Amino acid sequence: MKNRLSSVVVVLLMALLFVSCTQKAEYKAWGWVAGSLNMSDEQLDHYFSKCKDVGIDAVIMQCHGGRPDILDSTSFRDSAALVIINRALPFAKKYGIELHAWMWTTNRCEMTLRNAHPEWYQVNAQGESCLDIKLYNREHYRWLCPSHPESIEYLKERVRELAEIKDLAGIHMDFIRYPDAILPYGLHESRGVVQDKVYPLWDFCYCEKCRADFKAQTGIDPLDLEDPTSNQEWMQFRWDRMAHLASEVADEIQKCGKVSSAAVFASPEESKKLVRQDWANFRNLDYVFPMIYHKFYDKEDEWVETATREGVEALKEAGNDAKLCSGLFVGHVPVDRIPEFLTYAENGGSDGICFFSLEGVDRTEGYWDSLKVALQEFKNK
Repeated sequence: MKNRLSSVVVVLLMALLFVSCTQKAEYKAWGWVAGSLNMSDEQLDHYFSKCKDVGIDAVIMQCHGGRPDILDSTSFRDSAALVIINRALPFAKKYGIELHAWMWTTNRCEMTLRNAHPEWYQVNAQGESCLDIKLYNREHYRWLCPSHPESIEYLKERVRELAEIKDLAGIHMDFIRYPDAILPYGLHESRGVVQDKVYPLWDFCYCEKCRADFKAQTGIDPLDLEDPTSNQEWMQFRWDRMAHLASEVADEIQKCGKVSSAAVFASPEESKKLVRQDWANFRNLDYVFPMIYHKFYDKEDEWVETATREGVEALKEAGNDAKLCSGLFVGHVPVDRIPEFLTYAENGGSDGICFFSLEGVDRTEGYWDSLKVALQEFKNK
């Protein structure tokens, strides 16, 4: 009897140890980095070798964005993105790092698309297309409307061409939102804007299709509303349209056999308010990365934990099984306090951590070394 009891105890202890090890193994450290056609082999080797050394498990590499080295194609094939990822992949494999392709989603600024399909782009409450004005003085702020099935299919095509890359681990969606109706509060002064409320200039999308679809659904033209942003049906319409687009594109990623992930605004309620992004209802995601860049929101450091917890709870309430990994802005996390911020995210319920950006780590003296110590201690505790 005693020997049988001892055997049972041993089995239970081994099971607990296995569960503990499995749970720890699931915790991942990630890093965002801007890919470029101009990156040398030495630069690529540097980033991936550094990630291996410090304990970063996965790299999310930008391969499409509002930069001159992203080439347009008359066939709409994103050839530059394919080159960037294919060049990086051997270095990722060399050091055993997962590589995820970071694509811009509704924010698409390629000239061939803008010229061919201006009707796919968003329109503000003043009747101005985002193609015709330079929002926040940013040339790349050109936004596809989620109500157009054609624009969703265009994004799926971009997913499928990336998914042709055999050893690519996943595809990461960024900018799955409307333009900033209100910028994060800490950016108002530097951007020279006053946004004590939502103004028509920054309130999108009032294109003909969105207006017609909403009127068919409710009998109301949103432009006839005295204060459109206070109308719950109109807000919900826009949240639902963007969630539909995100879920459709994420589904395409998973159908292609890749890990599906998305970068989103910091907390569920702030996201809905500032950029019309109800990310708790983005379906078909394996991971969601709220960008908890707390100082841009004029928040104290502890808000990293608060926003993480709000995101975890929102996903649970929505019946969404995506894993949440807190995104940290390197410039907001002092080199000597990295463990503190890792703890904030863990206490909030995060499944991992992601740093924006690896370039920021590179530029900050001593950050690689401190990050290595912090991640090793955190993963091994």
